[in-house]
Amino acid sequence: MADEPGKPGNAHGPQGGSGDPWGAPGEGRPGPRPYGGSGTLPHYAPGPGAGPGAGYGWQPPLPSGQATASMVLGILGLLILPLILPVVALCLGISARRKADRGEAGGRGQAVAGIVLGIIGCAFAALGVIIIVASAIGGA
Repeated sequence: MADEPGKPGNAHGPQGGSGDPWGAPGEGRPGPRPYGGSGTLPHYAPGPGAGPGAGYGWQPPLPSGQATASMVLGILGLLILPLILPVVALCLGISARRKADRGEAGGRGQAVAGIVLGIIGCAFAALGVIIIVASAIGGA
């Protein structure tokens, strides 16, 4: 009889009416079980800060504090203290970019922005010093 469950050659497979040819987990399944022996796939949850409908898997690292500080100090260096803050922004930006390149932190774009703003601020500061010195020499 080909319709009896559990008999080879029927529509229900060798283990019964489950439709699974190997039966339920733990019922004589040959070989090692993948994923730690539970017979199920691991569950991946969305990363931190993911909104509704976010995908599963890897999320990029959050920006480091150094990268953010570098960008903010670079902006403030153009506006407030052009002799001090651009140098600090440049140093922090280089350090943060190296960490981002090694994969230790995120925020590579902010670090590069801090580097660029630090270079521009240093150039403006140097230009200002040259103009002040030139006017002092020419006026004397």
